[in-house]
Amino acid sequence: MQLKAHHLRSLPVLAAFFGMAACVHASPAVTPVEVWRGGDDGLTVKFADALQTAFGSSSAFALSSGKKAGTLVVNIPSNLQWKEINGRTQVLYTVDFTSVDGRKLGTMKGSCWEDSLSECAAKVTAEARKTKGSD
Repeated sequence: MQLKAHHLRSLPVLAAFFGMAACVHASPAVTPVEVWRGGDDGLTVKFADALQTAFGSSSAFALSSGKKAGTLVVNIPSNLQWKEINGRTQVLYTVDFTSVDGRKLGTMKGSCWEDSLSECAAKVTAEARKTKGSD
């Protein structure tokens, strides 16, 4: 196929159009995140795993390691607390949000049932979205 002069004149217009289209669909910045835990009991490990899963499936975050600059650290500082209520286990958690250099960005406390830790993890992920925008 041979390009004619009038075809060549439209190339810059097409290039500009596709360039703008690419900008419109660009995704927002993804924040690297590391999930740390101070506790080592089974319940705390399960909660940390639920957090890893939630952050790993979030479009706003990417799981990271190695304390890279710009990383949000989500830390479970100690073993989770729990209590038995009518045969179910209620989990009480505390999560600290910090930068990799140790600057405290916030703390979150909450509770949920042991059999729905993913709901707690979703709440922590939502709070982390707010927190990451504050620095």
